[in-house]
Amino acid sequence: MSIVFGWNHFRIKSIDPYAAGLSQNVQPGYQIEVRQRYFHLFWIPCFSLGKKWALRKDNQLYEMPEPYMHVLRSRNDLRARTPWYTYAGPLIAAFAGICYMISEKVDDYRSEQYAQKEFAATYQDNAIKFRKPSLDDYYILKPVNSYGDRYARITGLDKNNIQLSYITTSASAYSPVEIAKLFLEPANTLATVTVGRGDSARLICADYDKRNDFNGLEIQGERSKYRVEKIFRLDGPILKDGGYASYAANQIRMEVKNEGLNGTLTSVEKVDGKVEWLPVEAMPLSLPANKEFMLVGEGNYNEPYKVKLSFTCDDGRLIQFMFQGKGNEKSFVRIN
Repeated sequence: MSIVFGWNHFRIKSIDPYAAGLSQNVQPGYQIEVRQRYFHLFWIPCFSLGKKWALRKDNQLYEMPEPYMHVLRSRNDLRARTPWYTYAGPLIAAFAGICYMISEKVDDYRSEQYAQKEFAATYQDNAIKFRKPSLDDYYILKPVNSYGDRYARITGLDKNNIQLSYITTSASAYSPVEIAKLFLEPANTLATVTVGRGDSARLICADYDKRNDFNGLEIQGERSKYRVEKIFRLDGPILKDGGYASYAANQIRMEVKNEGLNGTLTSVEKVDGKVEWLPVEAMPLSLPANKEFMLVGEGNYNEPYKVKLSFTCDDGRLIQFMFQGKGNEKSFVRIN
């Protein structure tokens, strides 16, 4: 890319020769001009290079003769200030920089607010599952002040304790089904830890600001303590935002992904709000793991809305989710 720069000048003041005391020395039809000289970058003025006097006649500029300059320099009342737009380039750059910083601050604030809402919703879901555990529950354990998640699953229950088997070797996965498969791989070694069913406050952090300074769970042989990042119940479909959404006039389209076990979508039922939800094509819809479908509604989605999605598992059990939101904020909550 070529860089265009140079220097130029523009008029900032016109003076009648008579007012300047040159009526006897200047030919008729002339005007005196004070012109601002400036350096430009891509034709945008950046800084001043001083001022110059000039004569204009018939739309042509001429150099000011030296005798006239002597008269004009002695007239303080004819001097002109440097216009602010002579420095338009730096001002535009400074304004753009300030706008960028404000935009970043706003984005950071919104991201922080969203993260806090997500943390609170996840805490509620984790607390409910911890109080009513199932052998289908898997845990993502996050180190309190270091890196390297651990994956665990419930392998034993009684009225007082929960036995967790966790993977001690380095492993990573990005969906519940993938995490479950890690426990079947011979290369991954397992160990167990027992926690009390009344220890939710020690395992599940309720305060977003204290998530990196939390008491946590001690695991033998580990330097860091762990807190429960997420509990998911792998006994059927698990719904999440599929990543695509469009918001047109009175229409909302959202991609919904199943990251759990296979299921069949049997009904889409409006519960609350002013959005009418259109039937999903080919319903009942078979929805294998890691597959998506499009949910479409028509109406005012800027007011709170709720819709119930019902699934039948391969073993015939019914699992239902409440999809709720307002505007472009939305969430899935399992209700049975």
